[in-house]
Amino acid sequence: MTIKFIDAIKFNKNTPEQLIAWEYLQQNVAPDVLDEFAKLYRIKSLPITSKYDVPAKGVDLIKEFEGCHLQAYPDPLSGNLPITIGWGSTRDLNGKPFKLGQKITQKVADDLLISQIKNEFLPTLSKIPYWSEMSDGKRGALLSFAYNLGSGFYGSGNFSSITGRLKNKEWDKVPDALYLYRNPGSNVEAGLARRRKAEGKLWNS
Repeated sequence: MTIKFIDAIKFNKNTPEQLIAWEYLQQNVAPDVLDEFAKLYRIKSLPITSKYDVPAKGVDLIKEFEGCHLQAYPDPLSGNLPITIGWGSTRDLNGKPFKLGQKITQKVADDLLISQIKNEFLPTLSKIPYWSEMSDGKRGALLSFAYNLGSGFYGSGNFSSITGRLKNKEWDKVPDALYLYRNPGSNVEAGLARRRKAEGKLWNS
């Protein structure tokens, strides 16, 4: 069914049925698989719905709080793997793990970040209830939160407060819920508190 849809498509943005079908595919098929279909069937460009747009303000917030290293370094917790570089990437654009000693340019680091957001974060985040109704600021706040604490936070047992607020569309309570996740009493609380406040501010923007 998916192959037939893409094979037959000469995409017309004014055809509602095609828009609905394409949105369904984006929600249920991995982005890299869709890219392969596009190459296979020689589709020069595929429409991307707003659910998969990268929230620019969220990227800016990630960069504000995440350090960027242009030389690969070992994972701080394990002291070894995964080897990390850029804004926290562990694999290059071809999916190959980085090795100690490797270096990249700032542009490559930025490209890796966007690729990681598109392939690892947005497909999961877009399944959060009412994602399509959220502003760029709200999506950006959740993107920054997820980049810090994991893309699968929604529905996880450790994130019941923020999950409840989002599930019930209690958007006015989301900033306070975000602020709960700052590791109170730890040596990283101050930094996380600043980040959670910035995310709350972006959410309300």
